[in-house]
Amino acid sequence: MSTARRNMTVRVVSLHSREAGDSRVAGTPSERVALVAVLSADLWAHTRAPLPVYERAAMPVTVVTRLANRR
Repeated sequence: MSTARRNMTVRVVSLHSREAGDSRVAGTPSERVALVAVLSADLWAHTRAPLPVYERAAMPVTVVTRLANRR
């Protein structure tokens, strides 16, 4: 895994929050989630690798709080 990818950060916000209304991508929050699903499926298909099959609890991600990220 590349260093850039390993150091990527994301924010998780409620679909009903003001932040979810960010208009950098058009559409409702539900439409934007659907767009991510379509784009993810298309991009994964380009890898020609099988879709991963693991339980949510075993997903290869790390969730940290904002306070834990401060330096």
